[in-house]
Amino acid sequence: MAEIEMVIDSIRVSLMNYQRVVILKEKEGERYLPCWIGPAEADSIAVKMEGVRVPRPLTHDFVCSAIDRLGATVESAIVSELKKDTFYAKLLLNKEGKEIEIDCRPSDALAVAIRVGAPIFANEKVLEKAAILLDRETGKPIGTGVTAAEIESNKYGIFSESAQDILSLAEKEAKRLNHDFVGTGHLLLALVKGIPTTASEVLKNLGIELTKMPVEIEIDISQHLSIESVKTGLTSAIKETIELSIAEAKRLGAGQVQTEHILLGLIRQKDGIASNLLKNRGIDVESVYIELIRSYNQPGYRQQEPPEWKIKQS
Repeated sequence: MAEIEMVIDSIRVSLMNYQRVVILKEKEGERYLPCWIGPAEADSIAVKMEGVRVPRPLTHDFVCSAIDRLGATVESAIVSELKKDTFYAKLLLNKEGKEIEIDCRPSDALAVAIRVGAPIFANEKVLEKAAILLDRETGKPIGTGVTAAEIESNKYGIFSESAQDILSLAEKEAKRLNHDFVGTGHLLLALVKGIPTTASEVLKNLGIELTKMPVEIEIDISQHLSIESVKTGLTSAIKETIELSIAEAKRLGAGQVQTEHILLGLIRQKDGIASNLLKNRGIDVESVYIELIRSYNQPGYRQQEPPEWKIKQS
């Protein structure tokens, strides 16, 4: 099979578990290849992509120096195989006209290649199995069940620290209930059980008893499991909620998604467990907006300065 030249498009973070994913793009085509990598390797690649100067050599700087001192050059990095959801890669070196092939992780191959300016390739079989197409206008994958929000990088500053905590807690709540998926019910549980936030304060002001609400939500989840359940991962309802939360933040002129925007996203999502539960208790978008106006006007309330929504991608 042919090997297709790729370029590093971006490094992003999964909202499901905050693991890093490097996005490779076909140099002369429209396919994208997402590869999961570790945080240290992601940082090592990002440092070089963004031209950050470091006081001492990183591990991959050392590898490049060692290759050079041994009289070899890096010819290319190749994402060569995909077996049981694990990517395999190799570095091709040249020493005195002799080709040397080194088995390695894709993250290490990419980190070395980007440092020496070597081309990056992916085997066509790998692309056939795992490549996706992205809509140019929306950034959403075409023809897959994954949303752009799932792999949106927190480096873009979209989610505040408190919002990230709520998303993480939602996953923990799902695991506690022995669910392999994360739905809007788990997200609502996180909002009412987590540390006090603007969202929980709004719910309390609207008559929700936060100490009693978790039991009601768990009962609702168990009784209406079929509404959202999937085998694993994020339900379509929670994916839509995340996108609606981002839209709410932008609509309200916030630089980051806060917990109150997540609450609004849950309500605006039409047919999820959380939206049904909240609406049955008389909580709608208008009532939340009214409470937010009161909160924002309280003395001492300070909204974070909005950061850039996007960063420059290499």
